[in-house]
Amino acid sequence: MADIDTYLKLSFSDIKKQPKEKQIEILEKLVRYHNNKYFIENNPIISDVEFDRLTEELRRLKPNSPVLYELVGEIGSVKHPTPMLSIDKRYSYEDIKKWVEGLDTDKFIVEPKYDGMAARYQNGILATRGNGIYGEDISGRLPYLNVIGELPKNPNISVRGEIIIPNSYFQKHLAGEYKNPRNAVVGIIKAKQIKPAGIKALRDGGVHFVIYDEAKSLKVKKKDILDEEKWEQILESVLSVDYPLDGVVIKIADKKLREKLGATEHHERWQIAYKLPAEKKITTVVDIKNQVGRTGRITGVAVIEPVELSGATVTNVTLHNYDFIEKSKIDIGCKVEVCRAGEVIPFITKVFAKPENKPRIYKIPTHCPICGTPVVKNGKYLECPNKKCPARKSQEFEYFFKSLGVENLGLKTVEKFINEFHIQKITDFYDLKPEQISKLEGFGKKSAHKIVQNIQNTLNGTVTKSQLLQALGIKEIGPATSKLLVKKIQFDRLPYATEEEIIETVEGMGPKKAQYLLKEIKAKWEIVEDLKKRELKFKKEETTDKLAGAKFAITGKKGKYSRDELAKIIEQNGGEYKTTVTKGLDYLIAGPDAGSKLQKAKELGVKIISEDEFLEMMK
Repeated sequence: MADIDTYLKLSFSDIKKQPKEKQIEILEKLVRYHNNKYFIENNPIISDVEFDRLTEELRRLKPNSPVLYELVGEIGSVKHPTPMLSIDKRYSYEDIKKWVEGLDTDKFIVEPKYDGMAARYQNGILATRGNGIYGEDISGRLPYLNVIGELPKNPNISVRGEIIIPNSYFQKHLAGEYKNPRNAVVGIIKAKQIKPAGIKALRDGGVHFVIYDEAKSLKVKKKDILDEEKWEQILESVLSVDYPLDGVVIKIADKKLREKLGATEHHERWQIAYKLPAEKKITTVVDIKNQVGRTGRITGVAVIEPVELSGATVTNVTLHNYDFIEKSKIDIGCKVEVCRAGEVIPFITKVFAKPENKPRIYKIPTHCPICGTPVVKNGKYLECPNKKCPARKSQEFEYFFKSLGVENLGLKTVEKFINEFHIQKITDFYDLKPEQISKLEGFGKKSAHKIVQNIQNTLNGTVTKSQLLQALGIKEIGPATSKLLVKKIQFDRLPYATEEEIIETVEGMGPKKAQYLLKEIKAKWEIVEDLKKRELKFKKEETTDKLAGAKFAITGKKGKYSRDELAKIIEQNGGEYKTTVTKGLDYLIAGPDAGSKLQKAKELGVKIISEDEFLEMMK
């Protein structure tokens, strides 16, 4: 210790005056000492600049000095209080929906599936996952990890997380030393001797410990996951982080329910991983256009230099809302990072600022780009309030026929017909004649006849009442809501329904939304009346009242029928399908490996039947 006390008093110029071998000896002892002060005692006595000066000089004199590659702190072994199991995986949105529908809870957490090193912390001990039963004790590394989230102070509470390096830090400082961020984490955390770049990463706070459930996670409701459009938005939000990922994790938020569900030998039943390897590339924004949707919402679209992502060429990226445009300061000429995960619509995860001396080219619109009407702000969105806006009209018409299953009538064709035939309302399409269409460039007699036939067929028993209600294009009415409204209130009564009926029928519908929905139904009901004058016939659905008034839920693995098929049988026979178990439920159809719904049904006294018993009720 006498040596180190003496060496600490030496200035850098004093060290340089020593013979080379003595310089190396002094520098090695000083670097080792200051490493210990920084990483173990958490009490550095010199600045990072001074420390870097010492290490750089040692590297110049003795490039292979073992001290340069040492990582202080011993790695030991520790047993996990509960096994750290794998996560069960899903590979499609339909599989995600089935899993969520099968759980009797409304609250979930969606977070990134990090591609780093899983670890667990409790009472000062940090351990890797290891084999799930025993992990490596890496507590000596903890003082220099950048913790994202909050470590529990209660010694009885254990939290899990991921040791990971941000993509941006890796690319800037570590890409030349390690193959990828995950490889860098392993090399920095588990090696006894690491590369100088790894030591610098620790000193820079470039190695993170992200705590699950707390950091970078999103709290969502069941209905949000089951709505495909909202699910896309959830994915975009969760995947927009500066970490290497290979999907997302969906988990039950209720910790008591997690305990009740427990685990198999392989995985916990309360969470699943949606495997979605995300590919990211940097490109340049060449233009930003403003598009108007059928509801009047104006959306920015970045036109980018083409990039190949997940097997597709991406040239346009939706910017979704103007809050993002304003905060990110995205502009024409900006470099951006674009992400595409599986089949998910591409989105921008990072915007690189333009030089300060270059003025912003893009201006957020104050007027509708199509009709010139002043825009209105609705939350984080801009909208054109003009219901007669040509852009709204064409997309509304296209949506109507798409919802009714009409083929060969895409947006460009709809726009062409509006302009050429001066179409003012949806039902004007029913007056079109093949000889009119065939005169247009790009349309022959055969295609013209097919378009007219497809439109006329919607009057002849090919469309259900719920389909037509959805086709009206009312913001709050999707496929599920349209079926509920038709079933509970009846189609022809909808324009005369009360707010109370709407609120009672549609889960989560408040007074304001109910008022808006009724106003829109009344405003668009003239379409229905016009079609009725054209002798509209609805598709006859094979229904009975065998299950009238009875409420059913389903749990367990598939038997003769899938969950969706059973739900359809229930609804076709006058019953009501529910995704959760409540006191008002009449029956729970339980298959093999039934989950938490079965236990809850028993507690509430709900009648539990098998699939065979249910099918007997149909006879």
